[in-house]
Amino acid sequence: MRALVTSLANSLILDPLQEPDPAPWVYTAAIRSSADLVASLTGIACLTRELGFTRDPETLYAEDGRSACYHAEHSQLSLALTVNCDPVRETVSLALSGHGRDETHSWFQRLEAALFGSC
Repeated sequence: MRALVTSLANSLILDPLQEPDPAPWVYTAAIRSSADLVASLTGIACLTRELGFTRDPETLYAEDGRSACYHAEHSQLSLALTVNCDPVRETVSLALSGHGRDETHSWFQRLEAALFGSC
């Protein structure tokens, strides 16, 4: 019996456990805004393009067309942003995700200052 167990144990090939990919870091902020949807989206698209968020930009409108989300990824860094504009609720919210904590936070602060100013 011992020989059988030893033989079976030696025949098992186990792959070493791989570390899971780290989860992305996500930072968010929101402000009150009375700007209309078109003005908000135009400003957001211009500012984020200037900061390098030029990969795969898209604007997704709500069914009623009264609010929208703008998405884009940075052209050279592993960063993705979403900005939600909701004039009915008078809010604009920003979310930035990335894999490096420090880089993502630094870029979040930069975007927050560019989009929201000193609110």
